Amino acid sequence: VNVDGSGLTRLTDGDFDDFDPCWLPGGRIVFLSTRRYGFGRCHGRPVPAYTMFSMKPDGSDLVSIDFHETNEFHPSVDNNGMLVYTRWDYVDRDHSAAHHMWHCFPDGRNPRSYHANYSLPLSTVEEVGPGSINSRPWAEFNCRSIPGSDKYMATAGPHHGQAFGSLIQIDIGVPDDNKMSQVKRVTPNV
Repeated sequence: VNVDGSGLTRLTDGDFDDFDPCWLPGGRIVFLSTRRYGFGRCHGRPVPAYTMFSMKPDGSDLVSIDFHETNEFHPSVDNNGMLVYTRWDYVDRDHSAAHHMWHCFPDGRNPRSYHANYSLPLSTVEEVGPGSINSRPWAEFNCRSIPGSDKYMATAGPHHGQAFGSLIQIDIGVPDDNKMSQVKRVTPNV
């Protein structure tokens, strides 16, 4: 669509949910879709999972760039040309801290988490205070690269909840301690 609203063109069609598009450095568009026919595993009913797909700017050459089993959220491109997104991932995670920032190449190769993959002992969940695991957001949504930096801004969110809350800064240059080492709250807790 043009800035004035003219030229609106449909790029995808079918019985799928296609949303959250983002331009990739090579000119393709990445977006989230239910086209993979996957389902989330903790809903108690069949709920389609949405993962990343890519297409040419005219809507052709539509391909899955990711076969993750669960949902992904809010893709964007960082200052290094990498695709940054939130992935709902349960593999070796804390009890509910499953929605954190990931990155991969624009074609989906080499997906990696910026945060450590192994959780602390469950006994640490009872810790309280600013450095505890309980003060860390259970989700990092809307991850965006800070211009001229290797840091990111994101929205802190809950597990199984909305994608709005406190604004946080994520510094991947700091070693992860599964607590708050990489995460700084910019706005008060919401």
